[in-house]
Amino acid sequence: MSQDRTHAEEARLLGALERKHAGPKAFRALSAPVWRDGHLSERDKHLVAVAVAQVTRCVFCIEHHAELARKFGASEQEAFAVSYIAAALESLGDAALSFGKEGFTLDNEAHLAGKPIASARADFLRAVLDTDALKAGFVSIVAAAVAYTQANEARRRLFHQRALDADEHVEALDEAYAIVVVLRAGAVYSHTLHVASAFTDT
Repeated sequence: MSQDRTHAEEARLLGALERKHAGPKAFRALSAPVWRDGHLSERDKHLVAVAVAQVTRCVFCIEHHAELARKFGASEQEAFAVSYIAAALESLGDAALSFGKEGFTLDNEAHLAGKPIASARADFLRAVLDTDALKAGFVSIVAAAVAYTQANEARRRLFHQRALDADEHVEALDEAYAIVVVLRAGAVYSHTLHVASAFTDT
């Protein structure tokens, strides 16, 4: 985003684009229903969005959904917890993750097997997934959404099942996946601010 504009100013500019152009209006129609209370509260939906936006690398989206999560009652600790779920899963690359009675196992990429970074990465993942800041079932919902954002279907299915095993509703997972659809588009949509700047007389 432009360093000359605040987040609130950018949000207002996007709102103006939605009143003027068909594409932004269509994005609003896609996005608006996703944020209503459902099996996930508005608070939890915006926390999911914070994690997903870390993966899509959308600074506007991170700021926007962090502010809304806070508005709906999320704590700083919760916002950082979901951010680090995204960070930990990003660190996994192509490593294969599985869960058993003793916790998780990582089948490391061949070039990392037996290296100190492999065990450090496992410790990082363990600390993030065992957070006290979030319910275990919600950790799995966030992780499933992050894995979906990463297009890692095996990991998505793994965390999807862990969420169900923690008595989370499948509808809550569906709502998290809907957030991913919106945030994937939103990461690009927010960059239309740069397009608008090119067509603004200064």
